[in-house]
Amino acid sequence: MTAAVEHIKKAINSLAPDEARELFQELRRDFQFAEDDQSDAEASIEAEWDAELDTRVQEIENGTVQLLSAEESERRSDAVFAKLGIERPVYRP
Repeated sequence: MTAAVEHIKKAINSLAPDEARELFQELRRDFQFAEDDQSDAEASIEAEWDAELDTRVQEIENGTVQLLSAEESERRSDAVFAKLGIERPVYRP
C-alpha cells in the first residue's frame, strides 16, 4: 500500500466508532463500489422473484392453475429421475 493509504488507515483507526461509521456511509454514497453493483443486481433478482411469487399466488387464488397433491408431485418427480437414469436423493431427517 502507498504511504497515503497507510496514513488514511491510521487516521480512520483514530476515529470514534460513530465517526468511522459516518465516514464509511458517506464514502459509500460518494463512490460507486463493485459490491454496490452486486447489491443492485441482487435487489433486482429479488424483485423479479417477488413478482413471480405474486403471479403464482394470484393464479392459485383465481383457480387458473391446477394444484397437485403431494403424492402426485412425488410420482412425477420419481418419473423424471427414472427417465434421466438418476438416483433420486432421499431426505431423511
